Amino acid sequence: MNADEKKKKLLIKRIGYLGPEATFSHLVVKKRFPNDLHQSLSSIEDIIEFVKEEAAGEQRIGLIPIENSTGGMILESVDLLLEEDFHLYIQEELSLNVELALIGRHGEEIKEIYSHPTPLFYCRKWIKSRFPLAKINKTASTSEAAQIVAQTPGSAALSTRLASEIYKLDILEFPVLEGSLNLTQFFVLGRFPYPGETAETTLVFSVKDEPGSLCSFLEPFRDEKLNIKRIVSRPIPGKLNTYLFLFSIQAGKESLHLANALQRAEKFSLWLKSLGSYPVRETFNV
Repeated sequence: MNADEKKKKLLIKRIGYLGPEATFSHLVVKKRFPNDLHQSLSSIEDIIEFVKEEAAGEQRIGLIPIENSTGGMILESVDLLLEEDFHLYIQEELSLNVELALIGRHGEEIKEIYSHPTPLFYCRKWIKSRFPLAKINKTASTSEAAQIVAQTPGSAALSTRLASEIYKLDILEFPVLEGSLNLTQFFVLGRFPYPGETAETTLVFSVKDEPGSLCSFLEPFRDEKLNIKRIVSRPIPGKLNTYLFLFSIQAGKESLHLANALQRAEKFSLWLKSLGSYPVRETFNV
């Protein structure tokens, strides 16, 4: 163990997550880092700034959502990862099999349902069939939905079982839409690259605005038989029809095939930066 690794072991680990308490981000942090300190933050940008800030005696890392199997990419996260002054590293990818609970109070007629827009969209047919007359209200998080329901008679929230405990509500149904897979993936961010064995790498790149430029960049990965996990394009502010790409490939830093592909692909890029190679952990269930 070198001096830097010894120093890290002496630091208190504090994990920033998208709060408030009882969100799915909070559940993932509790599952993955049960013995460390947890810091609730109000936005994804706040999480990134939290990790950037040095704090005496602390090792800070942050958890941000990146993709949902129902709602797609979390574009706020993507846009922040693509910023030129983003200098953190992805240290892990985590996944959560999201199982929603309908929480409220037994014996009350449900006239209003609260939740984050993604669960409301995911469960829209179930809500329509079970509560056709209920008013639907969007909230910033599933935890906020539970907070509101705790103070609002005749209402229910699509939230978590943990939220029902915190806000003293009854679990009216769990799981909602049993047997239907609803995965959310998260990145763990830190100030340093992950030091151990890795399974995946995420890059940021741009290419020339000319025919075939993106194809030319991607061909080396095909030739090296590497699988692309995700590729997302986002417009560069102030530059019409010009894009940055977030690109995840299923190969770690140890892969010679990845090294060969990157060497060739770089020739076709205007800008290329690695956000890190990292392990992909097993999916958590709640």
